[in-house]
Amino acid sequence: MSSQTFVDETPVETVDELVDWMRLGGRPRERWVVGTEHEKLGFWPDLGRAPTWEGPRGIGALFETLAREAGYHAAREGDDIIALSRGGATITLEPGGQLELSGAPLKRLVETEAELDAHFAEIRRFSAPLGIEWSGLGIAPGMTPEQAPKMPKRRYAIMRSYLPTRGKLGLHMMHLTCTVQANLDFDTEHDAMRKFRAALMLQPLIIALFANSTVVEGRVVPERSFRSAIWDDTDRVRCELPDALLRPEATLRDYVEWALDVPMFFIHRGDEYVPCFGLPFRRFLTEGFQGERANVGDFALHLSTLFPDVRLKRHLEVRAADMGDRAHVLALPAVHKGLLYDDDALGEAWEMFREIKPEAWRAARLDVERGGLAARLGHRTSAEWWRILLPRLRAGLERCEPGTGRMLDCLAENLDRGECPADEVRRTFTGDVGALMARTRLC
Repeated sequence: MSSQTFVDETPVETVDELVDWMRLGGRPRERWVVGTEHEKLGFWPDLGRAPTWEGPRGIGALFETLAREAGYHAAREGDDIIALSRGGATITLEPGGQLELSGAPLKRLVETEAELDAHFAEIRRFSAPLGIEWSGLGIAPGMTPEQAPKMPKRRYAIMRSYLPTRGKLGLHMMHLTCTVQANLDFDTEHDAMRKFRAALMLQPLIIALFANSTVVEGRVVPERSFRSAIWDDTDRVRCELPDALLRPEATLRDYVEWALDVPMFFIHRGDEYVPCFGLPFRRFLTEGFQGERANVGDFALHLSTLFPDVRLKRHLEVRAADMGDRAHVLALPAVHKGLLYDDDALGEAWEMFREIKPEAWRAARLDVERGGLAARLGHRTSAEWWRILLPRLRAGLERCEPGTGRMLDCLAENLDRGECPADEVRRTFTGDVGALMARTRLC
């Protein structure tokens, strides 16, 4: 979740204004870009635990060093740095100390690759004197939410108070999980919703092939993607899309109408986050709250606190993948660029997914958490879907950006072995969390 708060004080009063604002986020094809975000888990090998914010070796010290020596602009709350920005990219602070790179919006995936490698090298360089290493697992494997360090960010205090009232695993989501996601453009509303459904139908298959969160509190659990299972019991109204949005005829207005009925965490006024105590945005739009009226920035902030597998803002965000190694971090945006930015690949996938009903999608979404590549979406297993889709996505990717089909090689290798990353972890984990963190080290 980005630390940068979008500010637009333009008043809004009607649903039509919100739909129009989202629609106008579309860009012509020549301006389409891809943004990649990923989160990493910190570890102090010598102490056998996650780094705290405080202290001379803590994450706070890392942020201060990056701001002082690496040319980042620091965003602060009080004395604490909560985000760093440079050249269109940001490094943000997640609730349990996960370190997120929100990459710059880039035209080419080879630029994303260069950005990622430079980021890993820089974080390794500045983390080494502090004894911090960063892992690419989808969940912190050796601690509970209560044991996780807590980061000093005001909006997180509101979320820590609210989410436990909505489900059992909200604090697990905040403090233990890591993802890699991609952000992509659309031009018209028709294009947005066509891409939205194609990406949404793909997400159970993404969970199956990217699953990498199978060690929880020091033991192997039945789920290959426990991170995905966590979302099932975080806040259903915030995470679960209605049937109307799972059907081919879904509209942008359907998405806005759903968002309006989701309870709000907060609004941002001045330097403060003001708790909204679960007030639905629809009521805020019509009645106001504590003397404040809704504006465009409030709606943009609210959209960022919705957690479906595919999220619509003025762009599209795909969010279902567990974090992984370098190859899988690059593969995630590559899959979606090949699917969503090539007309032929998108058309082929649209036709393949056309007959998937909401109930079949929901069943697959649950089944893949444990079943992985053996789980079924409709009449095919996840592995069978990928064997059909992957060559088409590779061809689409090569048409968009020649030479980048190689970024899907790790997925083809997974399919050849019949494994997702979690399967290797399950096969090799000895009970030593420190060894697992070392083996999955990124920087």
